[in-house]
Amino acid sequence: MRLRAVALSRSVSMTLARDPDAHLSGTTDAAKLSLPLSWWRVLAPEALDMAAQCRLSAALNAVQPLPSPDWSAACRGDSAAAIHIALNVLAEAIAFPGRLDPAMSAICLCAVRGDGSCIDLLVHVLGRRARRRADLKVLCLAHAWCSVPRRGSDRVGVAR
Repeated sequence: MRLRAVALSRSVSMTLARDPDAHLSGTTDAAKLSLPLSWWRVLAPEALDMAAQCRLSAALNAVQPLPSPDWSAACRGDSAAAIHIALNVLAEAIAFPGRLDPAMSAICLCAVRGDGSCIDLLVHVLGRRARRRADLKVLCLAHAWCSVPRRGSDRVGVAR
């Protein structure tokens, strides 16, 4: 009996390690929305108004810092720092929610402010999640991020 309990415990922890949302499967949508660091995977860009951006920024500053010298810059909205951190977290063999959610939340904060590279990375990660889970809601969310107005050099037109 003890062996079965250990095996079950390992199975649950392996599922949580591979699937960061596994622990949220019984959580209602309202409960997920109260967790700002989960917004990157559930909220459309138009839902992230200035008040929501301030709340997300406060949540990023309150969370345990990720092990990167770029973390404080990413929390302040530095898109290059946020991308550096997110790519390192995404390159890990197992996605841990304690690292993935803060890293992608920093990306989300830069994306909602119009950074093209962060929008592209967010769309890519959401698209991968949608395909892996066969989740139409996440696919629609990725599509919604594609229409966010971009600022910066990628909006410069070609001179004729």
